[in-house]
Amino acid sequence: MKRVNPSSGSEEDLQNFNEQRFLQKLARFAVTLGKPVIEQIYALYFMMLSPDTPMKSKLMIVGALLYFVSPMDAIPDLLGPLGFSDDVAVIALVFKQLKDGMSIDIKAKALEATEKLLKKVQS
Repeated sequence: MKRVNPSSGSEEDLQNFNEQRFLQKLARFAVTLGKPVIEQIYALYFMMLSPDTPMKSKLMIVGALLYFVSPMDAIPDLLGPLGFSDDVAVIALVFKQLKDGMSIDIKAKALEATEKLLKKVQS
């Protein structure tokens, strides 16, 4: 499996992004990650899908999301909450860099998706 560099996704990575694998991992670890992190992940995900998002931003996002999905990262996710510390740091860094360009619609979709996911996994 290819090692992911979170700072630089490629257009090929963007085209080959495995949405199902991403959403499955997000659901599996939703409780561990917590609402603020899930909301940031969803916001980046919806921003990546938006035709209004510049390609440079999409490549940053796909790099971060692939790092989240990849089992090959600095701290293995199998270590529980500690294992996600590097993933969360990458997500938070990219989110911070792009949040000012995020539309109100994307933020609302992220909040709605987060609440729906947490309701589903906690029931």
